This record gives sequence, structure tokens and C-alpha cells, in this order.
Amino acid sequence: MNLSSQADESVDVLVIGGGPGGTPAALALAQAGRRVLLVEQGDGLGGTCLFEGCIPSKIFRESALRLHAADRAGEFGVGFDAAMKPAIDWQRVLARKRDILAARAAAALHNAQALPTLQIVRGHARLLGAHRAEISLPGAAPRGLRFAHAILAAGAQAAQPALVGSDLAGVHASEQLLSLDRVPDSLLLVGGGPIGVEMAQIFCLLGSRVTLLQGRERILPSMDGDLALQLQQRLQDSGIDLRCGARAQSIVAVPGGLRVTYSDAQGNGGQVEAQHVGLALGRVPRVADLGLEHTRIRHDGKGLRVDAHLQTDEPDVYAVGDLLGQPMFAHWATAQAQALAAHLLGKPAAFPKPEHNSAVIFSHPEFATAGLTVAQAQAAGLIVDTATYDYAIDARAQIGGETGLLRLVFERDSRRIVGVHALIEGASDLIGEGALIVRHGLTLEQLAQAIHPHPTLTESMGVLARQTLARLQGLATHAHHPVP
Repeated sequence: MNLSSQADESVDVLVIGGGPGGTPAALALAQAGRRVLLVEQGDGLGGTCLFEGCIPSKIFRESALRLHAADRAGEFGVGFDAAMKPAIDWQRVLARKRDILAARAAAALHNAQALPTLQIVRGHARLLGAHRAEISLPGAAPRGLRFAHAILAAGAQAAQPALVGSDLAGVHASEQLLSLDRVPDSLLLVGGGPIGVEMAQIFCLLGSRVTLLQGRERILPSMDGDLALQLQQRLQDSGIDLRCGARAQSIVAVPGGLRVTYSDAQGNGGQVEAQHVGLALGRVPRVADLGLEHTRIRHDGKGLRVDAHLQTDEPDVYAVGDLLGQPMFAHWATAQAQALAAHLLGKPAAFPKPEHNSAVIFSHPEFATAGLTVAQAQAAGLIVDTATYDYAIDARAQIGGETGLLRLVFERDSRRIVGVHALIEGASDLIGEGALIVRHGLTLEQLAQAIHPHPTLTESMGVLARQTLARLQGLATHAHHPVP
């Protein structure tokens, strides 16, 4: 099929969006022999996560942590000659980012092009009805397309605040911060969610003077409260000027940068000046210009309406990922896409449930979560207790010079674990076990029976389970401490 020269072609499945939701669905369906057309408006497959979010931000974070590790080297008996003080070569960091993104994008395209029934076009797709679409290609007239099924995976975009001055030079959406040509001397971030926290710590470690305005009373309001407060203290101790309960009101240009005016819940105001301002106020589904007005598909400010099988109000049109609203994670979109592809192929499909989701905030230290917080469990009608492990007693954490907390949330009667939350450098790897625990409803007893290697961070899972069982049974806990 040559879309650029013919009109009114037909395919089995039209996929709109080549990110972590659309691409896996397209691949799985094409591997099964379905004729699939994947339309992506950007430069390549991967979506926001690859080009503007997850991957480039972690590349920056890695460089920042390497610099931080060099600063801490003396704690581990490593010294530097006075003439060898480590410094950031920002152009090399940017070059490394470009190389990694290009390699990943090329690999994704290579895998997709190996499937004979999958066609990928760079352009814009817009629905014209329940089984028709218009495909606009660069430099060519729009072409018509008929499809048996469609999967909408257009993703999300940065929320546009009603903030005076947000269009000034030097004011950036979060993804634009990842393309700055130099590390700013000073940076003010608006928003204390995952993106704002990550960006604040990255640029602070890189040497920027960072101010973070958070409209809520603490950072990361959807995460475990105690762990979030501990991370909040870490931000402040690192030199970040964190102002909670502060809502930005306006931005004006001043010599050398920008001035942000804000107010708190009591109506008191303040001002902060910085060279650059970053807006990290969340993301909203990218529903504009999908042609939804030509269909029965409903949506609100939170996302498209779908049923348990991700079906919209048009029976043959489905949606995955950020278009549906929260949670907005690449791995969540991929899990939905894989389940949906199986469903469309007539196979058993385990559609993901929010209470089984896992996520990582790549703060410093990392903040990882699987399942429910206490508040979420109680809102779901569960009667739960918690158990907390302090990594100050942990051998692996001591070796690495790290501190933090691990928390289990479990049902009081059954002792089924419904939530795992960790604040420790290395939590991003640790939480994989947490995801399995929550997904399969393991109990404290079952976790306690698992043999974990020593000395590792994952060992804390079994130790905490045994300590908690001993406490619940009224036994002394000193016999259940980690191996020295």
C-alpha cells in the first residue's frame, strides 16, 4: 500500500500515535498478520517518553549523579588532585543524549519495518467517522482511509497554565528544559509533582540555583505521605529553595532573567527572580484535532471515556495511554496496548488495573511505588496496617552511603500486601519485586519465606516481612534483624 499515491485504501487496524502505547499494539497486531497502519506525527517511534521525557531526563540525571558521586568520593576513600576537580561538559552531555535517542529510535523503526503487514507513515491522522480517517502527509494532499478497528494513542502534552507571562522568552515547558544549550545559573520551577521534583534535583546537582514553587502543602501529594515528606527534607537540605503552598500568579521579564510573583493560602505574596522558569504543572490528553467530533466518542478534561476493554463509545475504536488520563506512564500505556492487542486477536487479555500499577519518580534518592498507599487503600474500603523498614540498619545501604525507607501496606486480617513504597537510591530496581508482590496478592508470610541474597536492597523485603510477623505475633524482633 502506498498511501501517498492512492486514496480510500483500507486496513485492518489504524493506530494513531507511535509512542509506548501505539507502537507495541501495532507490532503485536502486525506480527499476527493484521494489516496495520501506524501514523506518527513526530520524528520517530517512541513518543514523548523517548524524545522529550523519560529517557532524556534520565540521561541528564545520570550525568548529574556522576558529578555528585565525584563530590562524595572522599567519603569512600577516593581523592582527587587539586587540578582535577570534576566539572560538567554540557555539550558532551547533549551529544550523549542525541546518540542514545537516535540509537533507540533507529532500533524501534528497524523492528517495525521488519514486519511486512505494518506500514508506518509520518503525518497526521484525523477521524472522519467510526471507520474512516483522513491522513495528512507532509507535502502531499490528504488521503482517505478505511479501517476495521482504530487505536487512539496520541498521548498527552504539557498543561498550559492561565499564567500571565507564561509565553515569555526563558519560560519553558518541562520537555523544553531538556534542550537548554547550557546549565542555567538559576532556575525557578513551578509544580512539585514528579516532573518538577526530578528537574529541580537534576539542575541543582548540575550547579543551578533552584527554587521550586509547589501549590499544594507538600510535594508529590499522590505518593506515600511520610516518604514524600522525607524526600521534601532532602530537597531542602540539598539547597533547593522549596516553597510549598505557593501558587504562581505572574511572570515578568527583568534584566538578566524573569521575576515570578506568587501567593500562598493566606493571601500573602512573594517574588522570586531566576534566569529561566520551568513549568511542570502536569500533562493533559492530546485530544485536539483527532476528529472526535465526527464520532460518538466522549471525553472530558481528564481523558477519553472507555470501558473495561479500552473501547470508546464507538465499538470499533479503542484508546490507550495518556489519552485516558491518569495514570500517565509509559509502562502503563504499554501494558494497556499489549492487553488490547490480545483482546483484538481474540486471545485472553489481562487488562491492567490501577491498583496493580507501579511507578518510579527518579528523584534523588529514587521514590518507587507499587499498588496502593494507605489513603488509597482506605478509600477503597480496605482495613490496612503498615510496616516500615529504615535503611539505616541495612548493610547494602550502608555500603553505598545511602539512607531511606521501605513501607509495606497490608490488609489487617489476611495480611495480603496491597502496597509497596520505597525511598532509597536503587528503588527503581527494587520495585520490580514490589510489583510482583502486589499483582499476585502475596501475604507477609509468603514474602517472609522468600530467600533474598545478602547484602542487597531487596533483602529488606524479607526482613521487614519477618519483623512485622514477629510483631504481630507478639514475639521479640531482635532475632529477625538483618545478617550483620
